[in-house]
Amino acid sequence: MIRGDSTCRRKLIAAWRMACAVLAVALAGAFTSPAQAGEVATATGRANAVVVAPLSIIKVDEMSFGRIVARPQIGTITINPNTGACTVTGPILEVGTCTRARFDGMGSKNMNARISLTAVANLTGPGQTMVLDNVLLGNNSSISFSGNPNANGQGVGLTQGNGNQRYSITTNSGIFSLYIGGRLNVNANQAPGVYNGSITINVQYQ
Repeated sequence: MIRGDSTCRRKLIAAWRMACAVLAVALAGAFTSPAQAGEVATATGRANAVVVAPLSIIKVDEMSFGRIVARPQIGTITINPNTGACTVTGPILEVGTCTRARFDGMGSKNMNARISLTAVANLTGPGQTMVLDNVLLGNNSSISFSGNPNANGQGVGLTQGNGNQRYSITTNSGIFSLYIGGRLNVNANQAPGVYNGSITINVQYQ
């Protein structure tokens, strides 16, 4: 009896150990990650918004003449205020994208706004100063010229000292955009580097 009980007990223990081993393998298969998991790629983009306050004017886009390759002769780069397109004269090269300046304001529909250029700063940097001139306000559907067509360049010129030009806001929301172009005069053998200037406009709501 004792020998039979001992043999039975050993068989039961062996069977129990085998069952535990099978269960352990099953659990390991359930919780182990796949051998070849896919990699996760992450990218972050930027979101921008422009908030315009009533009776204000804010800068939206800078005026940019792109990247310039100077030559032994002078040249010019002109940004069209209506389209933003670039025109190059002389042997210089312009690489990249030109950008006209943009300012946004807000009044109310049919409100008059007098717009004037209060300052133009030529572009300065490591080399000779580059003159910024022929600064013009482009036409667009958010404002319309309502002043004297025979005064001060028919309302399209923003040359400093021309005085205020009167426009009418045409949008239902009262939000309007001002697009400004200009001409950059590049000197012969212009030294490489970054050059900066500025334009400042004034809007008087009426």
